[in-house]
Amino acid sequence: MELGNLIFGNSRGEFEVPREDAWMEPLVELMEQAGCDSYGMPGFENGVFIIRPYYWGDCVCGCEEDDHAADCPIILPNFHYLPTDFRLNWYKYPLRDSYMNQDISIEQFLEIIAACQRSLACR
Repeated sequence: MELGNLIFGNSRGEFEVPREDAWMEPLVELMEQAGCDSYGMPGFENGVFIIRPYYWGDCVCGCEEDDHAADCPIILPNFHYLPTDFRLNWYKYPLRDSYMNQDISIEQFLEIIAACQRSLACR
């Protein structure tokens, strides 16, 4: 974990995400297709997935330590695939010191990205 993320960051998770083009390029392409820049701004949400930019602020739920409310922006994932509850968190920009809640392969990740892209075609 990067020192800045350890001290100030919000990116946490069970499984580290490889910082490789095979993971990065499809994610950034999806973000652009959803109307976001390469940082995830301004964010996007439909019934299949959510993109949130990195959250720079403080806790808004008034908790102590790591007992945040479910909707506190500090713990909300930057990418959330709703059908399987796959969550991806990054530090400052996509795949920098990134973690996911499920240990998936690149093939499974590409399937998720494809499903998200299909959901965009329906809007």
